[in-house]
Amino acid sequence: MSREPQTRVVKLFFREAIARALREEMARDERIVILGQDVGSFGGSYKEFLGLYKQFGAARVRDTPVAEASMVGVGAGAAAAGLRPIVSITYMDFLMLGLDPLVNYAAKARYKTGGQLRVPLIVKTTAGAKGQGVAHSQCLEAWLMSVPGLKVVAPSTPADAYGLMKSALRESGPVVYVDHKRLFPMAGEMPEDEQITPFGLAKYLRRGADVTIATYSHMTQVALAAAEALAAEGVSCEIIDLRSLAPLDLATVCDSAGRTGALLTLEEGQIVCGVGAEIAFRVREKLGGAVRIDRVGALAAPVSSNPVLEAACVPDSARVARAIRGLLAA
Repeated sequence: MSREPQTRVVKLFFREAIARALREEMARDERIVILGQDVGSFGGSYKEFLGLYKQFGAARVRDTPVAEASMVGVGAGAAAAGLRPIVSITYMDFLMLGLDPLVNYAAKARYKTGGQLRVPLIVKTTAGAKGQGVAHSQCLEAWLMSVPGLKVVAPSTPADAYGLMKSALRESGPVVYVDHKRLFPMAGEMPEDEQITPFGLAKYLRRGADVTIATYSHMTQVALAAAEALAAEGVSCEIIDLRSLAPLDLATVCDSAGRTGALLTLEEGQIVCGVGAEIAFRVREKLGGAVRIDRVGALAAPVSSNPVLEAACVPDSARVARAIRGLLAA
């Protein structure tokens, strides 16, 4: 009896998975260029561009001044002119400086020209708290989800860091690719062969029966830790990794929440007008009052560089577990 061939796997760090995707796509498509601070011979602030400068040269891997508005503007213009630029913004906080060319030009070009002009720009930016204070720790994904024409993705594993970057590099319009400081040193297995992760498709990280946790990026690790703690109490958590925030896979969330009867949204950003607020409202629209819903996010305070205050502000597994206990007791 013949057997199906086994897919070979490799183990890579999150940062290595990004570099692998970029290396393969840059070899495939000479229009791809990288712009950003320290992306050249230094290899990126988190070494996610390591080796690309040596392989592809300064013409395609270009260091820029600390000028985020200009970086995004140049990237948008280059994309409209036929290139496929990746603009690296080291801290998501500073993406605010580039919102005008990103939101008012790149995201709207297709609409303003009746589809004649496309802007295949990727803005790769790093979010999250890791001891760097109020202006280097914010998660602003919810701001970007509301922009028509803009796609937003946030991987949580090396496999999806690779697969979502491959998808982004083949998109016809602008994409914001959000990674997280705490994920770069994380290792994980992934197929040795090319695997492209489609946008708009969430995945189950853990199956359960009592409550659904919908989350993304580094908060998936927090959710998994909370689920382990609650399992010892007899509570079964189902965890959904959203992966893609715009487009959002509402069908998977609704399917899970409809079965468990309870939904907790978890994000590192603010819950006011946040990712969870959007999910909660849309799930309630689809499923009505049959599902109990709660949200967990950062406290309504700037993220301090003081480690004790930072830990108090950002959600952890104990806080998630408490919220789930309260949700199930309601």
